[in-house]
Amino acid sequence: MRLNELKIGDIGVIQKIYAKEPLKSKLLSMGFARGEKVKVLKHTLAKNTFDIEVCNTNIALREEEAKEIEVVIPIEN
Repeated sequence: MRLNELKIGDIGVIQKIYAKEPLKSKLLSMGFARGEKVKVLKHTLAKNTFDIEVCNTNIALREEEAKEIEVVIPIEN
């Protein structure tokens, strides 16, 4: 599943970043790394932009950027 497919309030764990440089380096520097939890705080109605929380930081991503991040939704116990 890709980050842009999550709904508001969903939490995912990053599995892989498919972006090419220099976007990949930017994402890594903002905290988007394998194993990190990300939460979708909100998105526009058309899902053009996403407000994401990662490493206790709120970051806005465009849909094209969010598509480059593969996540899994953890099973809550």
